[in-house]
Amino acid sequence: MLQSAETAILVVDMLNDFVLPGAPMRVAGAYATVPAIADFLAWGRAHGWAIIYINRVHRASGIDAEMTRRHFFAEGKPFCVPGTRGAEVVEALRPEPGDIIVAKQRFSAFVGTDLDLVLRGLGVKTVYVTGTQYPNCIRATAVDSMGLDYLTRVCTDCCSAATPEVAEANIYDIRMMGIECAPSTEFMK
Repeated sequence: MLQSAETAILVVDMLNDFVLPGAPMRVAGAYATVPAIADFLAWGRAHGWAIIYINRVHRASGIDAEMTRRHFFAEGKPFCVPGTRGAEVVEALRPEPGDIIVAKQRFSAFVGTDLDLVLRGLGVKTVYVTGTQYPNCIRATAVDSMGLDYLTRVCTDCCSAATPEVAEANIYDIRMMGIECAPSTEFMK
């Protein structure tokens, strides 16, 4: 069991409902990031970094989903409901023993969760953000991480959006806030 780590990799919403082809909330670019995330996780584990999965979960009724997404549940298209295949991390990225799982209901991994307490309890100083998707969960998580005084880095090859243009626009904005954005290979040196 991991007792301390100065560095953590956050794996945000790499769930079947967001990643797999044909999934109800599929993000077009998510599946293509799986190999890069897997490589970065292997590198992080080899260096003793904390691996933290941030998984969206909702009640089947959707009462805990954002107001702008509750209509999916009302229309009979629930997503990320515990106990369903859609709420599971994609197979190639499944958590390993010792990894930490944090459940969330909002875009930011910090809103309404114990993520900050977990990071501080581990002694984390640097946070790497991976997962899906840029204009929502990646951006919100990175901004809140920086706001809580973690050295925050976004792995551009390990994050996705619906289109490359959306990804680039968000990377530009995130960089302008002072958050480092680069391919994971740049951080593995």
